[in-house]
Amino acid sequence: MRISVKHKLTIFIIFLLLINLVIISILTMNGIRTNQIKEYERYLKESSKTANLYIRERYLASDIEDFETFYIKQAYDLTIEIERVLGIHTIIFDNQGRQIGNEVFKELKNEYEDIITKALDNKIVYKKIVDKIIYAAPVYDFNGQIGVMQLEYNLYLQKSFNEDTWKLFVKFGLISIIVTFIIGRVFFINIVNRIKRLKKSVKLIEEGQYDISSVLIKSKDEFGELSTGIQAMSSQIQQNIKQLSDEKAKLQLALEHVQKLEKKQKEFIGNITHEFKTPITVIKAQIDLMNLYKDDNNLVDKSNIIVNNELKRLNQMVEKVLHLSSLEKYDFELEKHKIYTHVLLKEIIDKLKGKASKYGIEFYYQLEPCQVYMDRESFMMIFINLMDNAIKYNVSNGKIKVTSTVKKGVNRIEIADTGIGIPDEHKKRVFEPFYTVDKNKSKKLSGTGLGLSLVKKMLEKQNATICILDSDIGTVFQVNIPLSQK
Repeated sequence: MRISVKHKLTIFIIFLLLINLVIISILTMNGIRTNQIKEYERYLKESSKTANLYIRERYLASDIEDFETFYIKQAYDLTIEIERVLGIHTIIFDNQGRQIGNEVFKELKNEYEDIITKALDNKIVYKKIVDKIIYAAPVYDFNGQIGVMQLEYNLYLQKSFNEDTWKLFVKFGLISIIVTFIIGRVFFINIVNRIKRLKKSVKLIEEGQYDISSVLIKSKDEFGELSTGIQAMSSQIQQNIKQLSDEKAKLQLALEHVQKLEKKQKEFIGNITHEFKTPITVIKAQIDLMNLYKDDNNLVDKSNIIVNNELKRLNQMVEKVLHLSSLEKYDFELEKHKIYTHVLLKEIIDKLKGKASKYGIEFYYQLEPCQVYMDRESFMMIFINLMDNAIKYNVSNGKIKVTSTVKKGVNRIEIADTGIGIPDEHKKRVFEPFYTVDKNKSKKLSGTGLGLSLVKKMLEKQNATICILDSDIGTVFQVNIPLSQK
């Protein structure tokens, strides 16, 4: 349900007035109640003192020598006289908390025993119960406490006064609200009419009608200034909107085209360079191995097989590049198949053992059987790159440990080396394109800074992750590949 502004403003003023009345009423009533409490506390305290004085006077006028004996024997008469003097219902108790003065009530249990018990400890205690105050005060002889008196003070008059006061607040509050509603409604109608004219001018601009002179407010106040500002804004919008709409489309198209071309060019050059370099690295390593061990026919045959396999893979990549170029597409399509990671990792280790042996580096591996759904070429590319880095950035006679385990639906593969390591401040940035920790060393080893960036990108496309673990020696890369990616 829609509520107009004039109704909202009127309701708001009434609401403020109502809150104000409520606050004043509450504060006033609290003040009255506080004053009433102080008054009956003072009155009951004075009454207990008066009763104590009366009991002492009666004792002095009696023939009984012991005060406590007099107090118990004359209890009934004392109760009657105190009630007559004070005009308050009174009950007196001995020092054991037993009611005295009337044999009929001696054996009855006092319902206010809790406050009587406290009063026996030489304390003044009272409790408010519905419309009355039960007040308990010690009774003293000339040496100390000998009992307790209970005074029952009726609050009927205070309650009646409070109710009458509330009625007055409600009565005058209703009158104030009615008067405020009438005055506020008349006052706000003029303001609302001006707001409606401003709203109409904005609506015309929204509909593309920029001539709003018919709804201008010609007054020397904020409404007039706002209306003039809206008219000026409308004229300016009318002048600029056509130019903006025409140029926006052209600029957006040009910007998107330039950004797309720039991105594709960088990715294409970086990806192709690195992808061609990886199989060439393996081939070169095998050729070096064959040159070193020409007389070992088994090693030469094995290296020939590896070289042929890498040449085939290189040929496949060339075909993919040509195909992608013809389609103007600069990203490899992933072909996920079931692969056995422990088999492929062992194959990569065998391919790179020759290169590692040149530097006296030994491979150690512990591979748990595991199968995942993943692009085979991407997998080979990723771990050849990581193991090749482990060789390049290792120390002479170092070690490389490759472990593959299955935990909680993830194939966790770790590649640890005993090399130079990566400082903590560089660990977060080594996956950025072209970023190298030691540019001089990277240049010497023909590093471009694209390898780890491509590795991370290829893993992310297959819902896998890579991170660098903390290690006292060398570097440890951890790759997590989900088992279910089919």
